[in-house]
Amino acid sequence: MLASPEPKGLVPFTKESFELIKQHIAKTHNEDHEEEDLKPTPDLEVGKKLPFIYGNLSQGMVSEPLEDVDPYYYKKKNTFIVLNKNRTIFRFNAASILCTLSPFNCIRRTTIKVLVHPFFQLFILISVLIDCVFMSLTNLPKWRPVLENTLLGIYTFEILVKLFARGVWAGSFSFLGDPWNWLDFSVTVFEVIIRYSPLDFIPTLQTARTLRILKIIPLNQGLKSLVGVLIHCLKQLIGVIILTLFFLSIFSLIGMGLFMGNLKHKCFRWPQENENETLHNRTGNPYYIRETENFYYLEGERYALLCGNRTDAGQCPEGYVCVKAGINPDQGFTNFDSFGWALFALFRLMAQDYPEVLYHQILYASGKVYMIFFVVVSFLFSFYMASLFLGILAMAYEEEKQRVGEISKKIEPKFQQTGKELQEGNETDEAKTIQIEMKKRSPISTDTSLDVLEDATLRHKEELEKSKKICPLYWYKFAKTFLIWNCSPCWLKLKEFVHRIIMAPFTDLFLIICIILNVCFLTLEHYPMSKQTNTLLNIGNLVFIGIFTAEMIFKIIAMHPYGYFQVGWNIFDSMIVFHGLIELCLANVAGMALLRLFRMLRIFKLGKYWPTFQILMWSLSNSWVALKDLVLLLFTFIFFSAAFGMKLFGKNYEEFVCHIDKDCQLPRWHMHDFFHSFLNVFRILCGEWVETLWDCMEVAGQSWCIPFYLMVILIGNLLGLGGLRKLTITVEEEAGMSFTLQQQGEVQSEGTLPVSGIGELI
Repeated sequence: MLASPEPKGLVPFTKESFELIKQHIAKTHNEDHEEEDLKPTPDLEVGKKLPFIYGNLSQGMVSEPLEDVDPYYYKKKNTFIVLNKNRTIFRFNAASILCTLSPFNCIRRTTIKVLVHPFFQLFILISVLIDCVFMSLTNLPKWRPVLENTLLGIYTFEILVKLFARGVWAGSFSFLGDPWNWLDFSVTVFEVIIRYSPLDFIPTLQTARTLRILKIIPLNQGLKSLVGVLIHCLKQLIGVIILTLFFLSIFSLIGMGLFMGNLKHKCFRWPQENENETLHNRTGNPYYIRETENFYYLEGERYALLCGNRTDAGQCPEGYVCVKAGINPDQGFTNFDSFGWALFALFRLMAQDYPEVLYHQILYASGKVYMIFFVVVSFLFSFYMASLFLGILAMAYEEEKQRVGEISKKIEPKFQQTGKELQEGNETDEAKTIQIEMKKRSPISTDTSLDVLEDATLRHKEELEKSKKICPLYWYKFAKTFLIWNCSPCWLKLKEFVHRIIMAPFTDLFLIICIILNVCFLTLEHYPMSKQTNTLLNIGNLVFIGIFTAEMIFKIIAMHPYGYFQVGWNIFDSMIVFHGLIELCLANVAGMALLRLFRMLRIFKLGKYWPTFQILMWSLSNSWVALKDLVLLLFTFIFFSAAFGMKLFGKNYEEFVCHIDKDCQLPRWHMHDFFHSFLNVFRILCGEWVETLWDCMEVAGQSWCIPFYLMVILIGNLLGLGGLRKLTITVEEEAGMSFTLQQQGEVQSEGTLPVSGIGELI
């Protein structure tokens, strides 16, 4: 959309306008008006770019207070806006209350200019990224205090700039009106107290500094908006969460009644006649129940064999008797002996993490009849409640989408009308300018001047079209001179003959069969291969490379190089051919076997002849672009969780490693360093978390490990489900649009026969 040559609707915020706004707000409080139905305009939210229908932004209006262009804030709120050179909208409260300077104070104006400048936000973002890298290090360098003090000074300076520019508390756009500022201020103050206080704080409290990683979210408007949408969805899920906790509590109580103490049943060695006295003396020891040599172990198992006193429960071998002794399985963390542990076991079943082990443990200790309990729990929580979560989440996304759509529909006609008026005005001004210039140049008759005017207008449009081209004009001249081959009549006849062959439907059918056969040949590779199979596959590879090379050459002859490389699929085909030729040339070079992997790209050649495949691939690519903010948010959360876990549990894994490994060696999954902590968090998000949680509780205790794991599981799954739903909606929209365009194209081309296509041949 074209912008008007002069600003439209952008008015400097002065003392007079400030008084008018206050009078208008006071009047609306005393009288009833229809303006109460106003809502904020989505296109004029904080962080978005000002639409061009409001005109060009003159240099004098950059970083200066302007009257709010949103009718909702202009008529109901005492605010003003500031635009930076990128036209990004910043909104401030104008009221001078609670330690808030006047909008016309020179100190506040200066800090506003600093706050809205793009380089200031970039500087803060770079500082946060440096801090993130620094927090991921295990062995800190000697200059660590210098860097920490520098970063702390930068964050303190940012808070002071925001306090002076926005005021302490003067409305929703003040410093304390933004929850992210609360987080930033709290972390900074807490860090100052910890660093410069003489008191020795608990090391776990020093992990609060890792909250600085979340500062990336408010620095990116897309992430900030996405967090708002997810919080809205979470509010919609409160009812389902309460219902889930209610059912979990009920089944936990049922589990306590059925299985309390059963998981301590173990096969105990029955004493012989000459061992009675020794056994009596040893069992008098209160610590005897923890001695393990008298329990029965299956080969390779870490825990003793469970058993039960029912006929359908697990039975002990000869010489052993089933008694209640020792500790519960899985380092004592799997049991139904209390409500908390029963709730934990039910949550584990709901999350479907290692459920088959718990299933076998209960059946061995209590009996096979209790299989019904697990069937009911698995069906209710793993399927029904999960479907309910997805349904509520989908409804929340749909409501948010409909709300934004309704607001856009109300505002779009106004924008379109204003845009059309501006465009018509620009075209009229251009036509008048050209006409005046032509009259000045040649005082000839009116008819002649009109003809010249039309020619000048056409030339002007051609120049505009040329200016839109990506490459310079001399490249187009070079391409048309050397890449369009019209040499002689014989060459043109050859070109026409090759064009008929290569564009024929039978040729397309032959190429499709070759692509499918090539894929089949690729699937025949295995290890080890016989010499005959290897020779057959090599010959097949040479044949297919030759066919694809011939296809490329014939198409270049038929379409000219200029026309051939204008088509994206032809460029892809040429890359496949060049890769095959390079692979043949480097076949005997050591270390080039990696090139064989790119043979798999040949399967995508089918997309050229398969329209549905093209539509789906195009939809998926566009959906990933739409999900960039969600992917960035998920990565930020994983990075924060990894750094937080390393700071919280890293030393515990080093000090108490002997509790989880008899050789006192760190296990494969731990959080002693950032890399392993990152892998551990990723494993938790993949659904494999209970085994690493047992190790964590052994080294760091239950009070910190369980909340940390619950945070990662719940927030990670919320982001994952939100991303899945958004991906589904985006793919549906893109695919629906693509199919609609395809149907319209088929209707428009009805009655015409395409040059090539396997569909016509069939």
